[in-house]
Amino acid sequence: MKLSTRARYGLRMMVELSRELREVELVQLGKIARITGLSENYLAQLAIPLKSSGLLIGVSGKNGGYKLSRPAASITIREIVESVIGPMNLTDCIENPDICMNSSFCETRMIWAILSGLMTETLEKYSLEDLIDKERTDEIRKEYAHMPLLYPDRIMSGAADMEESGCPTKINSKIR
Repeated sequence: MKLSTRARYGLRMMVELSRELREVELVQLGKIARITGLSENYLAQLAIPLKSSGLLIGVSGKNGGYKLSRPAASITIREIVESVIGPMNLTDCIENPDICMNSSFCETRMIWAILSGLMTETLEKYSLEDLIDKERTDEIRKEYAHMPLLYPDRIMSGAADMEESGCPTKINSKIR
């Protein structure tokens, strides 16, 4: 399962907005666009559901921009992701069991429900502040140090090892 581009970019937008708001009262989307490399129009589309869900406040005018509706420490990652993509469930039958005739006795639905619940719990556990506070991100990385995918440098160095063994990778094809 992959989170949509909207989910990833919506969270990226909110992280950069929060970081900038440490220095200024309002942030214009043009600044976030320059930081993230995303188009200002796309960011404006993401801002609509974030405002509708009460996470962002937009201020009109020449010196307008955006600010958080409440402190970053009280905005969960789940709120941000769900505001831009809706409820997160691995299968449709999790939230709507009536759409499947087998849902009451389906063994696999149990696994999808557990995974969906764990994903939601994890995203609820962390706030926007957790992602912009360097000390806190370091603590989180230490807590999950047993997860090798958390460290992209290790993955990329592994790809270099694979290149030497003749194993084709996407990274290799871009290098050559």
